[in-house]
This record gives sequence, structure tokens and C-alpha cells, in this order.
Amino acid sequence: MADGDFAMLESELQPVLKKLRGAGISVVAIHQHMTGEEPRIMFLHYWGVGGAEPSRREFRAALDVTKTK
Repeated sequence: MADGDFAMLESELQPVLKKLRGAGISVVAIHQHMTGEEPRIMFLHYWGVGGAEPSRREFRAALDVTKTK
């Protein structure tokens, strides 16, 4: 089981969503914590069930689409 969150730039949200959903990982919430911040940071909470090795690859693929590695 994997339960956690990603913090990313707003411009990175759609590519991360596509990677996680494509891997069968459920996105359970998307939100922000601050108002007026620049750049805008988004938080995405996820939930997934499965083996550790496939999950590691899937999360790495989602991280790889962000600008900060």
C-alpha cells in the first residue's frame, strides 16, 4: 500500500496526474496551502495498492515529469 503526496508547480500537475492515473494510482485530493504564492505550489494526495517494485517505478516516472528531480 502507498499513501502520500506530491508537491509540485502548478504547471507540472497535469503530467504528474497522467503518470499516476496511468499506473492505476488513485488521486484522492488536489489542493494548495498558500494564497498569492509565486510560483504556485500544488499538493496532490494519492493512494495505491500493489507490490513495492512496480510502485517505485511508477512514482519515479511521475517525479521525472517535474522540473525538480
